Amino acid sequence: MSDVPGAFAAMALQQQQPLDNAVDASSRPEDLSCPCCFRPGKLCDSFSPEEAPMKIRGLRVLMASHGLDAYIVPSGDAHSSEYVAPCDERRAWLTGFTGSAGTAIVSMKEAALWTDGRYFNQASTQLEGSPFTLMRQHEPGVLDMPEWCLQQGSKIGICGGLCTLQFSQNFREKGLELVPIATDFVDVIWGSRRPKVPRNPCLEQPLALTGESVKSKLERVKKELNGSALVLNALDQICWLTNLRGCDVECNPVFFAYAVVTDELTLYLRCLDRELCGNGLEQHESDERIAVLKATLLEHFRSEGLAANLLPYSSFDAAECAQRCSGRKVALEKATSTLAMAAAIPEERRVLVDCSPVEIFKAVKNDVEIAGLRKAGRRDCAALVGFYGWLETRLGRVDECQACD
Repeated sequence: MSDVPGAFAAMALQQQQPLDNAVDASSRPEDLSCPCCFRPGKLCDSFSPEEAPMKIRGLRVLMASHGLDAYIVPSGDAHSSEYVAPCDERRAWLTGFTGSAGTAIVSMKEAALWTDGRYFNQASTQLEGSPFTLMRQHEPGVLDMPEWCLQQGSKIGICGGLCTLQFSQNFREKGLELVPIATDFVDVIWGSRRPKVPRNPCLEQPLALTGESVKSKLERVKKELNGSALVLNALDQICWLTNLRGCDVECNPVFFAYAVVTDELTLYLRCLDRELCGNGLEQHESDERIAVLKATLLEHFRSEGLAANLLPYSSFDAAECAQRCSGRKVALEKATSTLAMAAAIPEERRVLVDCSPVEIFKAVKNDVEIAGLRKAGRRDCAALVGFYGWLETRLGRVDECQACD
């Protein structure tokens, strides 16, 4: 996908025809022109906003072109992660609020951010002077997101790849059907400033640390599915199932992937995505690295007692998902599966579950995992005791930031 904002915008504008109640260009010309050059109907290639008001104006250009009354920007990534890579910090980039939990919604006239009590002070400070109103979630008299959206209109957009089935259901219960958008609007206006997408190699987790082979785990999961397919996008679940770890998200040992379990295991790995390089030599070296990594991973699964299909992350979409699960009922975890994942799966074939079998099995630790937890706990305790001893000798001479460093 191109990093040029104008190219992003063109893609977003082509993905959905204007709805019946689209904003009339004659009545709102400012909403249908580029904020930096006033080109009508689109964002120009050089549009690259830095301040929140300009970002919101760019967002409203795209909203108007799709006939939307409001647009939702969640905190999570395409895998419903709480902690995300810099390239997925859309809500933080748009609003300036950097807490790990919160949802922003922009309408044609207003902008608001919802977060919980852990972040009231932080959000109040970071949103000061911005166009966003802080909505103190669960406080008396504060509208929830569906109620607020109902006051803005009936056409509420959200990126289908970021919206979970459960989040969508919460709005449906309040009488609102969310409009899924294929290319996220924030990515469009973020453009070339968006941080690079991580494609770090996966790392094998040996049997001495996992206590169970991938083959054994897969057999247990398939037995629980009883002939149904399972589509996974929760990164921690994929790591557990495959006995692999990664470093695509800081301080989280995960890698970006999707997994489909049928009679076999199919993995879609971002580290296998081909990256276009500037010259032939660099391209050759990049392609060689991917080939070596794929061969290493295939050997990992052979050593674990099974063969797996390894495909590039970019090849996963709704059609691919439906094709892999063809002729079967498909188990989808409500809290993590997205509208984009389920788009091509007929509702009568969807089996919505609160927890996937992988999540349930992962929660029950075997003896090897328990021993690993205890060993890690001892190391953590030793580090904390050492820190407390250091801090006790410096009380009154260091502040919180210095102690943290």
